[in-house]
Order: sequence, then structure tokens, then C-alpha cells
Amino acid sequence: MPSNKAELEARLAAVQPGDSVRGLFFKSVLSLVQQQAGLTAMETVREGAPGAAYTDLRTYPARDFLTLLYRAADALEPLLGPEDAVFHACGEKDVTRFSTGPGMLIFGIISRGDPQKLFAGAQMGYGAAVSYGSRDYVPTGPTSGTLHMRRDMLPPAYHEGILTGALKVLGLKGTARATPRGIDSADYDIRWA
Repeated sequence: MPSNKAELEARLAAVQPGDSVRGLFFKSVLSLVQQQAGLTAMETVREGAPGAAYTDLRTYPARDFLTLLYRAADALEPLLGPEDAVFHACGEKDVTRFSTGPGMLIFGIISRGDPQKLFAGAQMGYGAAVSYGSRDYVPTGPTSGTLHMRRDMLPPAYHEGILTGALKVLGLKGTARATPRGIDSADYDIRWA
């Protein structure tokens, strides 16, 4: 089933001029498509994308990243399941890649393996990845918390993948469940063991 184009249009409408995403996230999504569906599928997803190659630290329009995510969902749904499963897989792959590059400081030095410290630094972490939005983390217990995201138009399932992937990077198992508050806002209940 094709991805929800009406939802994509609503998310694109929430993007403001200057909203951007680091190239490493484009590359990571394209890598996932190629690994799961092959080179031809990756080239189809990439069709119409700007430039011949993305540079990890350069930023590109958030509109283009949103479009890429939904095109990846179209290519990967037969293999990974519904679009939310694809978005989750993309988020998890992206945070794993981020943690070994620009996010190494956040994952290694600042958090020191402590999820509370990692999520408390979410604004800094996301700020190194994208140019938009705000994130506020509130601990709700020793192994839980809520991350409030505002003005972030990426699908909630993508962020659930980022958050559960971040826990995996720390060697933990956990969950992240979104409560959408609008097309560009959600609260994420995060729990781990």
C-alpha cells in the first residue's frame, strides 16, 4: 500500500523556510533502502533528489528529507511492513549512524551510558542533526521519562525509532510511544530496562 500522501502534504505544509536536516540522515535512509530492497529501489527512492551525493555534515532541506522518508516507505513496505514500521526502522538506523559520528560526543561523553542524561540532552542532540523544533525531557521515574517535541514535522514513528535505537546504542532495551499533539508536535513516553 502506498504511503499516506495526504499526511506527507500536511507535514510538508508545516515545514518553514530554512528548516534543514544533516546529509548523514539522507545517506542512512538510502543505505537502508539499498540493504533491504536493492540498488534499483534505492535509485528510485533517490530519483529527483538534489545533488549527486549527500555530505554527512552539510544540511539539506527538511522538505526533501520528508519526501525521501515517504518514498522509502513506498519501497520498503513490502519488506518491513506498514509505513510506520518503515519510519521506525529509518529512525533506528539514523540514530545508530549518528551515534558513531556527530553524536559521539552526546552518546559517549555527555550521557556516559545513562539514558536520563542522554534524553535530558535531547535538544542538544537534535540541534546537531536538524535546524528546527524544540525538545524538552522530563524524567517520570528512574527508568522512564517523557520527551516533549514541538515544531518537528517528521512522523512520530520515525522518532520512536530514534528513541528506541538510542537505548539500543546504550545497550538497553526499551520502548517509546508517541502521543501526537498535532502534525508537528508529540509527546514520547520512553521506558527502558
